[in-house]
Amino acid sequence: MFRVLGTCVLGLLLGSTAVTAQEERFLVTRLAPDLLMLGTDQGQYSNNSLVFTGPDGVLLVDTHDAEDAAALRAYVEGLGLGTPKYIINTHRHIEHIGGNAAFGPAPVIVAHRLLPEKLRRGTFLFCEFPPEAFPDVTFVDSLVIRFNGETIRLVAIGGSHDDNEILVHFTRHGVAHVSSVVNGFNFPSVDRDGNALGFAAQTRRLMKLLPRDVRLVSGHNGRASGFDFVGRWEQLPAYADMMDETVDRVRQALAAGRSAGEMKAAGLLDGFARYAGSYVDAAGWIDTLVEALTQSRDTRQDICGPVYETWKTSGARAAVRHYRSLIENQAAEFNGGEQTLLAIGSKLFTREMYGDADEFLTGCLEIYPGAEYAYYAHYLAARCCQELERTDEAVRHCRESLRLQDGFAPAATLLSEIEAAAK
Repeated sequence: MFRVLGTCVLGLLLGSTAVTAQEERFLVTRLAPDLLMLGTDQGQYSNNSLVFTGPDGVLLVDTHDAEDAAALRAYVEGLGLGTPKYIINTHRHIEHIGGNAAFGPAPVIVAHRLLPEKLRRGTFLFCEFPPEAFPDVTFVDSLVIRFNGETIRLVAIGGSHDDNEILVHFTRHGVAHVSSVVNGFNFPSVDRDGNALGFAAQTRRLMKLLPRDVRLVSGHNGRASGFDFVGRWEQLPAYADMMDETVDRVRQALAAGRSAGEMKAAGLLDGFARYAGSYVDAAGWIDTLVEALTQSRDTRQDICGPVYETWKTSGARAAVRHYRSLIENQAAEFNGGEQTLLAIGSKLFTREMYGDADEFLTGCLEIYPGAEYAYYAHYLAARCCQELERTDEAVRHCRESLRLQDGFAPAATLLSEIEAAAK
């Protein structure tokens, strides 16, 4: 799935000659001799963690997703410093905590107080995380860890991308992992528990919390900015200003009675094209802001709870039928949406439960044929069908994915692999 992005430099830095094939899974950016950023290629953006080494051992900031867990563990084992002593999770999303359990019960996992409960509800129910994945230490406002001669300052910065994000500041090194608040200085994505209107405030808060000579690591970087991109404090003011101005433009357009479609047609955010460097473009940011400015907070029940119970007792097909029944007959009570079944299918795919994943993905495509991420649902369905040796269906899903998202590289690559294998 991932391209070979780079080779490891840590062996040279530590005097080790160990080289493993797993290292090629990561793009390694040296921030200091003992502090590295590991990035994985997610297609349109990178996913970034930190590896900190020294006399006390290894500390990780985020552990990528479950598909990369084995590679990350092999990488860390190749350092010859043993199991990580600490894992710090910047927030609860699967691509940041998915490898926690791969290291067993030994590491002390540190996260925001809200994170554990997040892993026990919503689509995370379908991950069925073992105890080793959950934090051992949580905090509400701030925490300090002293490790390898460094003072690592953790500060809660939730309220934009998600509500449980934390800043991880390596004070002596002058490096800060800022979770997904700035994400490579692109238009951001917003979680259900996040706040699209909070990015400017959290960015300005980072300006107060961090020194001007700090280097910034984002949870993700867009392809346009480069997967090895490291930001600077000087970029924060302009980013916060962009957030304020785009929110203000959309707010004024709404007050004038203009729809999201009219805003896009008029090029309301054309002057901000340089921020469309990831999977959120100007049109997507307009949609996000319109939703944030016009909709009240969703207080409906979590639909995943009853769907999960049906899945456990009666299987995936029955669970999809139950989901459809709830959204058709009890929409005022349950919070279904076009990404719910896709997220469930994705999590089951990661667990190699291909038949069940395919049922949820197929349900997603049937119930929401015009979904924004239908192209990705088709791609995952193709991978499920490939694993299930249903080659014709896999090819059909790949082609539909490419029809919906021209040039979507993962689908194109998978299609080529399947067709080559069939010859």
